Amino acid sequence: MSTVRAPLLLHGAAGIGLWDALRQRAADALCESPDASGRACGHCAACRLLSAGTHPDRFALLPEALAVDLGEAEPAERGASPPSRDISIDAVRRLVAWSHATSHRGRARVALVYPVDAMAAPAANALLKTLEEPPPSLYFYMGTHRLDHVLPTLRSRALLQAMGRPEAAAALAALRQRDCADPEAVAAWCRNAVHAAQPEAGLDWALDMLAWLDGQGARQALVAAAPPPAVAVVALQKITVDAMRARHGLAPLYLPRHAARLRRLAAAVEPMDWLQRWQRLARAAAETHVALHAGLSAERWVLEFDHIHLPSEV
Repeated sequence: MSTVRAPLLLHGAAGIGLWDALRQRAADALCESPDASGRACGHCAACRLLSAGTHPDRFALLPEALAVDLGEAEPAERGASPPSRDISIDAVRRLVAWSHATSHRGRARVALVYPVDAMAAPAANALLKTLEEPPPSLYFYMGTHRLDHVLPTLRSRALLQAMGRPEAAAALAALRQRDCADPEAVAAWCRNAVHAAQPEAGLDWALDMLAWLDGQGARQALVAAAPPPAVAVVALQKITVDAMRARHGLAPLYLPRHAARLRRLAAAVEPMDWLQRWQRLARAAAETHVALHAGLSAERWVLEFDHIHLPSEV
């Protein structure tokens, strides 16, 4: 008997494996020989089609650029326009048309939409009717890392489910599987969000920044080694958060091995100055989509910290 299921909207921090969770749910729903717990068997005809990327009853709605990154689409030919990072209204209309077709295998069908916040209002509105009255036996699995950017009208039509960060043991295991040189440090730096493309991004530069503030290294070398602006700003946000925590006697979140140096850094600046620095970094993080020269952007922020001088250890 055909059933109608409420669309599911998974949400959580970037790097926690949200897309993998959506893919697994699709595999479980489409598998024709699931195990006793409902997990996909991995070897039935449907699972083999999924593995080959040719299952006709699975539709993934992703921004063009992300589809390439996740292996859901082939890279564009040389000279073509850069792939979009938004989900277009035309792509939504293709999903809507597909959703009303008949199942090829006579079983469930699955639509994946990720990230939902990549749809502008017209595209999201084009999906609302289908979400409100999905065709029988169609599973809608959606995901976002920015729930506050999803239209309220779309959120109201979905069953919201928060996805937590991986447990410490699972995060460390994932990093070791990738031959990470220092899994404990990276797990702390990304707070176990180890499924990001580069969970260690910005860590080495942040450590260089701390060393420079401690009188080790030259400013120009720090600027020259700067990562992309978005990575640099996040790294400085993490240093600032840890410094503010240290100022109030709390353990660092991101750089736990450097608690002593962070306490000295925190003591060198008044609490209100730390808060204002955090606010400036937050505004900068919202602007990192604008193309900037990495060196010039980093120099701006290095100068922001230039007047801080760590007191000597006692």
